Amino acid sequence: MQHLTRKRSATSVLLMLNVAEKYGIHRDQCLEDTGLTPELLASSNVEIQPEQELKLIENLVDQGADESLAVEIGRHYHLTSYGIFGFAISTSPNVRAAVELGLHFLPLTFAFSHFRMTESEPLAYMVVDADHLGAKVRRFVVERDMTAMLCMHQEIFGQAMPLEGLTLQWDKSDNPSLYASIYPREPHFNQEENRVAFLQQLLDLPLPTANEQSRTIFVAQCQDLLQKRHSEHGTAVKVRDYILANIDQGISMDDIADDLCVSLRTLRRQLKEEGTSFRALTDEVREMLAVHLIQETTLTMEQIAIRLGYSDTANFFHAFKRWTGFPPKHFRR
Repeated sequence: MQHLTRKRSATSVLLMLNVAEKYGIHRDQCLEDTGLTPELLASSNVEIQPEQELKLIENLVDQGADESLAVEIGRHYHLTSYGIFGFAISTSPNVRAAVELGLHFLPLTFAFSHFRMTESEPLAYMVVDADHLGAKVRRFVVERDMTAMLCMHQEIFGQAMPLEGLTLQWDKSDNPSLYASIYPREPHFNQEENRVAFLQQLLDLPLPTANEQSRTIFVAQCQDLLQKRHSEHGTAVKVRDYILANIDQGISMDDIADDLCVSLRTLRRQLKEEGTSFRALTDEVREMLAVHLIQETTLTMEQIAIRLGYSDTANFFHAFKRWTGFPPKHFRR
């Protein structure tokens, strides 16, 4: 949930305002109680709090906006809307690399949903959820983010990505053609997960705009941008730095609280106010280091697990799959 704690570009808000206006929802209604004004949004390079965008979505729902508006908004997110992130995705060598990069740099997108990929031959699945958000905005957010993801894939390929199935958690829509633009058949409703299914072999398809030299540059810029956003948070960045320096020594919150000269209760409260936790930061550091060590060194998985503070390689494998949706071997390959 850490991408919900950082400021974001106002591009997404402006896009939603434009589409909502076409649906007869006035800008003043959209912006009510968000702290945003048309004048502020007109400023160049303005950044907003994620809570402000979520409040705008809540306003849309209160104005009667349904899934058709959410899907229509999602269809307006183009690769160019994502800036450097979009360029990095499009220059990836194949679909798998694009997915891995997209999941890693998800905080740089406008998505509020959580994404993860699982594989069970012959299919692969992209699972999308917003269970961490309030019930009022949850469906709208998933509809928007899932549609945006599928439209981005369509832009990369130059045609719609062949899908094998679409399952959704909610009731069947009254609009039978609602999903026709992203999925030609009838979705399955009232399912356990919001999930897009496609053939696993599609992950190996090369992308027509692949360019390794450009991708290296764009990925480095994405990493710089992500690091810049990390550094905006006082306590969280101090805790992250401490974890990074002591990752292989069995860190506890008590150790960090002593180092920062605060009580354990105060540390926990400060992290909560910044939208994160000790466990989330530990996972973040471990994931970042794990990917680096797997890709850039010849260390065995057992050696990497020890460096990350795991006494059992199996626990490391389980954690890595939870973070990325992939086993470690995929990143090494």
